[in-house]
Amino acid sequence: MNAERLAPTRVHRFYRGGALLGALRGEPGEDGFFPEDWVGSVTSAHNPGRDDFEEGLSRLVDGRLLRDVVSDDPLVWLGDAHVARFGTSIGLLVKLLDAGERLPVHAHPDREFARRALDSPFGKTEAWFVLRTRGDEAEVWIGLRESVERGRYLEWIDSQDVDSLLGSLNRISVRPGDVVYVPAGVPHALGAGVLIAEVQEPTDFSLLCEWSGFPIASEDSHLGLGWDAAVDALDLRAHEPVRSLPPESSAFFAVDDRAEASGRFAILLIVAGAGQLDGAEAGPGEAFAVPAAAEELRLEGDLRVLRFLAPDPAAA
Repeated sequence: MNAERLAPTRVHRFYRGGALLGALRGEPGEDGFFPEDWVGSVTSAHNPGRDDFEEGLSRLVDGRLLRDVVSDDPLVWLGDAHVARFGTSIGLLVKLLDAGERLPVHAHPDREFARRALDSPFGKTEAWFVLRTRGDEAEVWIGLRESVERGRYLEWIDSQDVDSLLGSLNRISVRPGDVVYVPAGVPHALGAGVLIAEVQEPTDFSLLCEWSGFPIASEDSHLGLGWDAAVDALDLRAHEPVRSLPPESSAFFAVDDRAEASGRFAILLIVAGAGQLDGAEAGPGEAFAVPAAAEELRLEGDLRVLRFLAPDPAAA
């Protein structure tokens, strides 16, 4: 059992984008409210007001849900150590995300907060791999430049003081090939015009500190917790942007550019070139799920990949 091709899984979001997803695959594309493609997901999307409970779940090209295929044979797909630590969850979520407009300031809970407040073993630490930008570069905002008191930050949220929420963050420019690591709890925002491959923990938990000007109801901004409780999930300390994957990221995921079997569950994303993977034609934007039990992958042509590996059970 080797690589299994995954079908595209476009996901509805409150913001516009998605044109670069088509461009990556050499297809026509335009911006709309399906700006994300969840290429390796056993996680349902959290979209208040929508009733598609399978939205966000990846399928193999034969129509089967990746979640169900893995659950039916977890030791083959995930390995003994992974199943002992994480159960039948693949332990990560991989997506392509094309922001056609700036996203609001938001953050995600860590594992400790998620266990306590959201009954989840996973939080949402993530990392961005910049694939394309609509201009020469794009902007992102990540982490507070200076520490902010809890009460003051709550005032900014309550009054929707966008100048303070956005202006308090480190503003950095990114180009294709750049990496940004986003620990859980750290407030951040993506700028317009950037296509990223994002790897993260397998949840769709977002605390939306900013909703003014977006089609977001204030009651949908805090995961039903109320901001007096939700603010405790935010890391309001000063944060220096991290432009690579630090050693501690192995507790959540690992990423490299090797099209090889690894002994761990992996998602292979083709980012450039043309060729074949295990005899199947492959090109940019296509993705494959690779079980832990895979022994060898056959790569032909000049394919360039990103390999997203499940978390290291020992590190986690």
